[in-house]
Amino acid sequence: MGNEKATHPSSAMHRRTQHAKTKIVATVGPACQSPDLLRKMVTTGVTIFRLNFAHGVNDEKTERVSDIRNIADELGTPVAILGDLGGPKIRLGELPNGMVEVESSTRYAFVREADPGDLTTFTTTYEGLINDLQLESRILLADGAVSLRVIEKDKDKVVCNVVQAGLVRSGQGVNIPDIELRVPSITDKDRIDIQWMLAHGIDLIGLSFVRSGNDIRELRRIIEKYKPVQKPRIVAKIEKPEAVKRLNEIVAEADAIMVARGDLGVEVDIVRVPGIQKEIIRTCNRHGVPVITATQMLDSMERNRMPTRAEASDVANAVLDGTDAVMLSGETAIGAYPLEAVRMMANIVTEVEPLVQSREELPIEGSLGNAALQTTRAIALCAMHAAKQLDAHRIVVVTRSGKTALAVSGLRNAMPVLALTESSETARWLCIAWGVSAVVTDACEGTPQRLIAFIEDWGRQTHALEQGDRVVLVGASDWEKTEKDLLLVHTIT
Repeated sequence: MGNEKATHPSSAMHRRTQHAKTKIVATVGPACQSPDLLRKMVTTGVTIFRLNFAHGVNDEKTERVSDIRNIADELGTPVAILGDLGGPKIRLGELPNGMVEVESSTRYAFVREADPGDLTTFTTTYEGLINDLQLESRILLADGAVSLRVIEKDKDKVVCNVVQAGLVRSGQGVNIPDIELRVPSITDKDRIDIQWMLAHGIDLIGLSFVRSGNDIRELRRIIEKYKPVQKPRIVAKIEKPEAVKRLNEIVAEADAIMVARGDLGVEVDIVRVPGIQKEIIRTCNRHGVPVITATQMLDSMERNRMPTRAEASDVANAVLDGTDAVMLSGETAIGAYPLEAVRMMANIVTEVEPLVQSREELPIEGSLGNAALQTTRAIALCAMHAAKQLDAHRIVVVTRSGKTALAVSGLRNAMPVLALTESSETARWLCIAWGVSAVVTDACEGTPQRLIAFIEDWGRQTHALEQGDRVVLVGASDWEKTEKDLLLVHTIT
């Protein structure tokens, strides 16, 4: 978990720099647990692996973390790990025979204690549900396939009419889209999982059930309490109507955002999801906050070797809208063709990336709106213009925290960006940044001559740069013991 001091990146690093600029997140599950398959997924384009803490046991995840770290070391490329908290998912209690056919002609009730023989009463894992529900509240079951509406309420039960009939099963999710539930975003199980993540150096924590900036601040307080050596970045998942209403507040607090279209598509009218997705991506771009677009992107590839045309267009449009990363869920976790799904995702985003327009005139708000980072963004803009004017072959960013690299990434420049950092933690954080490849090196701590020598050596070792090629170097420097922003142009000798 420490700072590896690389002298020369391996040839695999060169292969990584040739991958798509849009980053690919792949969920680890039973379909892709072998180290050999995980390695192939990295060389095909995965930069972040997602561990879903709503499923599986942590002992298995320990093995996966070890495998991923070993693969990254072997290939000489940073690979980040996203631990996705399960959150307070409300689920149905046990049903007779494990399932019930909900019929439109029947009334159903949610009660505090189950009657095992009654096919018209349900219980849930959330004790406060009956208190929170109101008359006319909608209750969605089976990912929204079954819909009920509350017509009566007393202290021990609510009675519902059926709006949409269908089959429900024990343990399926329950969504209440019309009211703000009082359930906390971080459950007791989540707290245990957070401790595990901190102990195992997880790079990013996905926070479910986010409804306001307070939820993110609470997670930061929990992280701070344990004083971890490595502080993970927080990815806020936008999946609730309340989160959409408070989007600017949440984006300003989070390190990154996930457009969690699965629950979002149940919690709000599904016809609104494409517009909400665009709004979330646009807001993240304005704030300079990385954004992941997730759920059902290549859903049919769980079963088929090829996606539908609509799925390919969905992925392409997310890239054109400005997403930093796209995510595979069931496609890699439980699908029949996990490696093929990664390859297809990489092919789609690579094909559409030349159409992505630069964003140099985009107004910046929030976390990139303060004076210091405005300077960083101005330097990034100068670097991009210089690179275009001089027909440079690469922008090289020297960065400690990753902020300068993110500023360059946010401009959506077509030119490859190489981030040099002394921190392996920062290198893994930049696995989310569009168009950025990172190398860990202690050359960042030396003189300008040493840094330039490293870049030339890197270019020769990876065959990424040739004699006469120009590079534009940008970053913060303390070479004269006074930190200052730096921009210089160098021709490879």
